Amino acid sequence: KIKSSEKGKEKGYVINYPCVVLNKIVMDHFTNDQYQTLVDPEKKKYDVSSECSIEFEVDGPYKAMILPASKDEGKLIKKRYAVFNDDGTLAELKGFEIKRRGELKLIKVFQSEVFGMFLEGDSLETCYAAVA
Repeated sequence: KIKSSEKGKEKGYVINYPCVVLNKIVMDHFTNDQYQTLVDPEKKKYDVSSECSIEFEVDGPYKAMILPASKDEGKLIKKRYAVFNDDGTLAELKGFEIKRRGELKLIKVFQSEVFGMFLEGDSLETCYAAVA
């Protein structure tokens, strides 16, 4: 917690160190420095700027988080992720069929089994091997 004084009043700000480090790494390695915005359609003039639309916020200490990748380059993915507690239980789940009503039970069972297998590895290679 960082404390500062503003007009005689003391304020506290909480800075989540892992979150700051993660966002700095993402900014350094995944910023699009060639982001173009059309400013003059007639002259076809573009402004070039840097854009990084990925920002992480850490809610708590978790064992793992699964973020699926897009199959197509440039295609945005809706919120889809699974977060696991240290004991292997699902802390949060967004966007997967396992959570949706009306989906085939086969798909739900498959996803629940695959998610559990990701937790068996202790590195990226062993996680992929466990799922394969």
